[in-house]
Amino acid sequence: MKHILCSVLLLGGIVQYAHACDACGCSAASQNLGILPQFHRHFVGVQYQFKQLDSDFPSPFAGRPASHTTQYYNTMQVWGRYNVGKRLQLFGFLPYAVNTHREDAATSRNSGPGDASVMANAIVVHADSTEAPWKQTLLLGGGVKMPTGSNTGTVEMDRKGQPNIQTGTGSWDFLLNANYTVRKGALGLNADATYTLTTANSYQYKYGNRLSTGITGFYWWQAGVFTLLPQVGVRYEQTLHDYDNYGKKWLNELSGGYMCFAAAGVQVYYGRLGFQSMLHLPVTQQYNAGYTRSKMRMETGLFFLF
Repeated sequence: MKHILCSVLLLGGIVQYAHACDACGCSAASQNLGILPQFHRHFVGVQYQFKQLDSDFPSPFAGRPASHTTQYYNTMQVWGRYNVGKRLQLFGFLPYAVNTHREDAATSRNSGPGDASVMANAIVVHADSTEAPWKQTLLLGGGVKMPTGSNTGTVEMDRKGQPNIQTGTGSWDFLLNANYTVRKGALGLNADATYTLTTANSYQYKYGNRLSTGITGFYWWQAGVFTLLPQVGVRYEQTLHDYDNYGKKWLNELSGGYMCFAAAGVQVYYGRLGFQSMLHLPVTQQYNAGYTRSKMRMETGLFFLF
């Protein structure tokens, strides 16, 4: 019932399925645009993202206890927007990841630059006249994720005891996205979706295509010299199965799944400075055949408008 409710709230989803690798370090930096800062300005900012996943895999040996692992994914990224004329916006993302894998008493860590992304969005609708009762914007576009992060292949990472914490996928991936915002008076609604089309890396490993979509309601509140946008919403993510060897079509049946999160946060503006923070709590999920569970997610950041 919860899964059906989330699907309805998010205007329907594409049923897909993810493996610990692509759910974690290899896609730790989220490129969901969400509610964008002041539409007509450029901006540059820094953002911190945190994810945690717990896994319990049964032992292949009879009588042995299950293996419990916890993965922590910390990402700092520089991102920004540049307006080209009145009908085109360019976005760029440069992440740096610190990923930690804990299994029983053993701890492994991997850090370094993540996969950089660039996106271009066409402004299809932009109606923000002060006389109009409804203000709305619609962006449609896409981009590319480049293999700038480290990826040594699943076999080598398994030897080091770090199978899930690489900072990049090693592949060129392609992004399609849509972002719609509508507001009447102080109340508004934002809907966004990003679909990632993945390719196989040099090791022939292919992470599953991914969909991330969400709906967020917000309230525009002017408090003296500050503008506040408290917001609540829901986010839904699905991922197709991975391929252990895409050339030979070796499908990883234990990868793939969906996650649905309740979200709450705030944006604050003071002159040209902005602050944003968002907390995501899982509502329902089915990941890695039920062996992996997502915990709380958090993102926060500062940006400068110019």
